[in-house]
Amino acid sequence: MGTPTLPPISPLTVVREEKLQNCLEELQPNEYIVLHGMKGFGKSSLTASTLKNSKFIRNIFYNEVYWIKFGHKRSVDEDILIQLNRLYHLVKNLEILPDSYKPESLKDSLIHFLQDYFSRAKHCNALLILDDVCDKKIIDTFDFECKTLVITADLDVVLEKRPCVIEMNDGFTEAETLGLFAKVLDTEVEQLPVEAKLINEECKGMPLLIAMFSAQFEEFKHDMKLHSNRWRYYLDSLRNKDEKNQVIKKFLEKQEAIFNMCIDQLPLEMREHYEELVIFREDVNITPQTLEILWGGSPFQVEEMMLDLCHKSLAAKQWNAELRSYIYGVHDLLLCHLRKKFSEGELVEMHKSLIEKYRKYCNGNFSKLPADNYSYSYIGYHLEQAKLYDEFPNIYLDFDFIQQAIIHSGLNNLLIDLNNYKKYITKDYDQVYEMRLIDLEKFLEEQSSVIAEHRRKNCLDIVQIALSHPYEGYVKDTATQLAKERSKYLYIFHAKKLRHMDMPLSEEVLTKVHTLCFTCDPNLILIGNGRGEIFLWDIFYKRQKVFTGHDKNCCIKKIIISNEGDCFLSLDDHGVVKLFRLFDDENYKQNNVAVLSPRQKQSFWSGIFTSKVPHDDSSVVFSVPGEIILDMTFAHDSSSVAACTNKGTIRIWDRRGNILSDHGHSPQSNLKNIAFTMGSNLVHVMDEIHGVLISYCKQGEEFKYISQYNVDLQKKKIILFCSVPEQNNSLFIVTEEKAVYVKWFRSHNHIHSYNKQTRASVENEKTVYVCASLTNDGRYIVLADSSGFINIWNTDVGHQPIATYRSRVSSLDTYWLREEECHIICGSENQLLHKWKLPVEGTSTSIRKHLFDAKVQNFGDAPDTIVTETLSNTIITLVDDNKIAETEPINAKINNLILYAEKIIYVTDKGIVNIFNIRSKENIPVLNFTSNVELVEILDMKRDRNNDILVCRGADNNLKVWENVKLTYLIEDAGYIIAIHKVDKECVVTVTRNGIITIWNINGTNWVRVDIVKNPDSVSIYSCLSYHKSFLAVLNENGDVVLYKLQQNTMSLPAYIKIIEYFKKKYTQKLTCCEISQNEKYLAIGFEDGDISIIDTSTSEEINKLSFHTSSVTQLRWAPSVIEVPILLSVSSDELVWWNIALALYIRKPKWPSIRINRSISTPSVGVKGNITPNMSTSQSIDSCIFNMQNQVEDKDTKSDIDKETKFWKFKEGKNPNKPALLGVVELPSNFFAKVCISTDFTKFVTVDIYGSVSTFTLCGYN
Repeated sequence: MGTPTLPPISPLTVVREEKLQNCLEELQPNEYIVLHGMKGFGKSSLTASTLKNSKFIRNIFYNEVYWIKFGHKRSVDEDILIQLNRLYHLVKNLEILPDSYKPESLKDSLIHFLQDYFSRAKHCNALLILDDVCDKKIIDTFDFECKTLVITADLDVVLEKRPCVIEMNDGFTEAETLGLFAKVLDTEVEQLPVEAKLINEECKGMPLLIAMFSAQFEEFKHDMKLHSNRWRYYLDSLRNKDEKNQVIKKFLEKQEAIFNMCIDQLPLEMREHYEELVIFREDVNITPQTLEILWGGSPFQVEEMMLDLCHKSLAAKQWNAELRSYIYGVHDLLLCHLRKKFSEGELVEMHKSLIEKYRKYCNGNFSKLPADNYSYSYIGYHLEQAKLYDEFPNIYLDFDFIQQAIIHSGLNNLLIDLNNYKKYITKDYDQVYEMRLIDLEKFLEEQSSVIAEHRRKNCLDIVQIALSHPYEGYVKDTATQLAKERSKYLYIFHAKKLRHMDMPLSEEVLTKVHTLCFTCDPNLILIGNGRGEIFLWDIFYKRQKVFTGHDKNCCIKKIIISNEGDCFLSLDDHGVVKLFRLFDDENYKQNNVAVLSPRQKQSFWSGIFTSKVPHDDSSVVFSVPGEIILDMTFAHDSSSVAACTNKGTIRIWDRRGNILSDHGHSPQSNLKNIAFTMGSNLVHVMDEIHGVLISYCKQGEEFKYISQYNVDLQKKKIILFCSVPEQNNSLFIVTEEKAVYVKWFRSHNHIHSYNKQTRASVENEKTVYVCASLTNDGRYIVLADSSGFINIWNTDVGHQPIATYRSRVSSLDTYWLREEECHIICGSENQLLHKWKLPVEGTSTSIRKHLFDAKVQNFGDAPDTIVTETLSNTIITLVDDNKIAETEPINAKINNLILYAEKIIYVTDKGIVNIFNIRSKENIPVLNFTSNVELVEILDMKRDRNNDILVCRGADNNLKVWENVKLTYLIEDAGYIIAIHKVDKECVVTVTRNGIITIWNINGTNWVRVDIVKNPDSVSIYSCLSYHKSFLAVLNENGDVVLYKLQQNTMSLPAYIKIIEYFKKKYTQKLTCCEISQNEKYLAIGFEDGDISIIDTSTSEEINKLSFHTSSVTQLRWAPSVIEVPILLSVSSDELVWWNIALALYIRKPKWPSIRINRSISTPSVGVKGNITPNMSTSQSIDSCIFNMQNQVEDKDTKSDIDKETKFWKFKEGKNPNKPALLGVVELPSNFFAKVCISTDFTKFVTVDIYGSVSTFTLCGYN
């Protein structure tokens, strides 16, 4: 009995052997174990390897193991007789019985003898191995009630015995394969070329194929140890299934007979169904939904049929938890075998048949293909194979199909399909169709970040996003036409007056990015995720390579590349550092038509035939036993690796993992950062807890302590700690609060004259830096904050940013394109990579936080009036994008501005309040404060509009009131007022920070308190007054929402307005803003986490929780109540969202959770600290504007105008059945304050972005 080819023992092999050994140890007489899998997957090898232990055989089987090998060249009956005779011979050790016996009597005699033999107590523990069983007759005949191990490709033959089943679909692990290659070549695994790993991948670990290659390698081992050409030859032969190669030829000949025998045994109908699987590509996951269409059966029927095929090793199945479904696969060798059975014409017809079945399923509308994790990914492949070229433009230029393809297979897959099938989509490069495709690709690439984010949030609407596309052409024209046709849905037109445009190039990757690092090629980026995986992402080809080795339960914290670009280091949050080799796959680069693997094309792909035993791609592991490495770095020449730990250890290794230097600073030290300077002669660590920078100097082979310096970082978390390129004596340290440049001087073995300079800092206490990167020339520091902005600062001077980008990134890296004289900045946001180009010279001037305000006219009225600050520090007034007025340059920073009537009220950081008259161009300073002006309100208290009063508060508890140039007065001890609301012509209500609410009666300059409500221990942050002045809502810092009733107290004379608490609710989430509907039926409350609560004011019950935003809700606005539909606009820093609350009031939750093939993975974005911005008061907006809204709407010429508005909103439906109240979503242009100005009829919405560009949103179909 020959022993199968075995790989050398490795730790990974032991895992699999232990599983079989454990099963064998538990096996009792008259019980069965089955090793089930396709022929050639190492079932016999595993058995032989497990049974090599003589002690194990003696203790468990009493030295009795009988291995019976069946063949396929004789009939089953004949083979049974021969093997019975052989087993008898093995048991008795006698001559084989003479041939004079009749076969029938011989067979019965043998069975009787063997049954008697194995029934004895001393022999019932014997192990009988039945190898390559293909018929149930064999199992029935050899049922001797001993311990039995069955090796088979057909599970059905033994199922009646209720065996313990061990599936064998994944073959050798990478370690086993490389060990076998190294063994036959008389070398070490580390000396094998990269092609060895690639050959294992192409073989999918199939032991038979790997063994045949190993035998061939052994014949040429001297050459293969010196040259890589032969390795490349074998790899290419494998990839192309080239039968000219002797190994491939012999293997396929050997397998062909086995495959034919397995397939021919199938019933006719099942065989025909099985042969239809020939249309699938290698490695795809096939779901029951796909097979329903292909075979025309019910889900349970097709799954039963696939189960039969799996039992016969003609397919394999696996449970996919993300899909909540079984998935199936056919080995690519079987697919290759099947394809040989059909002519090219027959294969074309089979693909055509599938397309026709798809057409019937979706009634000719290919945007309604099944959500089966397959169809949208491979419809182009099947169309091409079916030669249905005329179908391509109809499908791939259809917006509905485009949207569904992105939802179910991702944007990258669609873009690659558009490129691969360009010839067919453009009707052989017809000029009109070519222009359409170019416009479509440009749209998808430029809007990729919005598309990917909306896909993630389950609100993707390609038509709506295309309406914001800034260029005229096919995309915008088609979207406009579709929006007008789909009148039951809300669509928003977006007109943008471009001042500047700096859109990132964004693309979606297949995993949430935790950290990233450029390689030496700007098109190749290393990405670390939260499952211990590292991806090498190819931006050009949209493909990836996965590096494994870290624990799958850990998160990759940091990746750094060596100077040569030949390897990289990775650090996980378990404190383990690993070194991985990088290599070039020439075949990968030469294949200029990107063919994505199923792992990338299918959203929820599983490797059915890949090894389930995780392999380690790393070359070296660096760790400190009992301690957690918190940071690591390469030396400047990449020859060594340094790390620091949570227990104060500093350790330096060479690249092979040998320790060069070891130093324990202090067990109490928590060393979180490490960096080299002085050409790697100085190593610096940061003790974050004590804020101390500790330095060590290289003396001989050791590093010795030299000095320490208190950087005074106030115990803030450090997010960047690195040396400054081209400088030997400086470091850059970035904390959550600021970026610090530290420089020193060195003489002999001393460091002295430390100099610390702050280069940048966050603007307010509610914003923190989340990640940072220093450019490779050391000239720029890139800082990303929690408010969603990326600022670039000069490292030598830090007055203000030189450029600003809008994106909520969580990791950053930069790449220096020397020839192009620019830097690429790359940041990650969930599963998105954003890239910007920063010129080294001529960088754009500083981006300002454009304060703005606007008077937005109703639909069809005069042009809007917009006031905004400029880069010249002036304030301009725009009407229909024409400048009609501009102030002189203002010699101070503008902190606030308000447009009121024909006047601009603006406040500077010098405490001066100014009024600029737009018509006369006259500027008047009206109030002067010694501190910042924190509250500005305009109150229309009298009938004469010329006598509106201006109320302001500085940093104290006094109010200053300005009525005209001759009348200014002070209201002392009014309290630290955060909001002031007009109640009537003679009455206002104020809310203070410490929760005191006061009703004031105003008589000339005399302000009299008529009612006061105190809320001890409260900190109020926001308030709003209802339109009818009946309710005041106040939000407190502790999560309290208090609704007060304002009512006339007629029991006393004169009558006055009294404040009565109506109800109070408590929330655990942080509150940001609120708004009462104009009919006073609903109270909307915005939260820092993006949720919105809707409360019925009559019952004080929360009737719905609206969830969509992932950043703070900054603004809420109800539509006028005359339209009779409760329409709410919510604004965050990311988007504007329109809701119809009526559609969410009585929605019942489904009894059972719905099963969806494609689910948006909801992942938390970088945390945003909510804050009230300087240009928006804590009372939502200027009260007079709100109070005039309803009047202006009601003053329409005819009732038909209101009816038209009501009809417009009443019949709008939600686009997502899971969020019926959600009518529409539009991305908010980059805006520091997330502020939108709204027309009184709720038809126009205006904002200004960080570049000064004005965006106007209008309602599609409203006319």
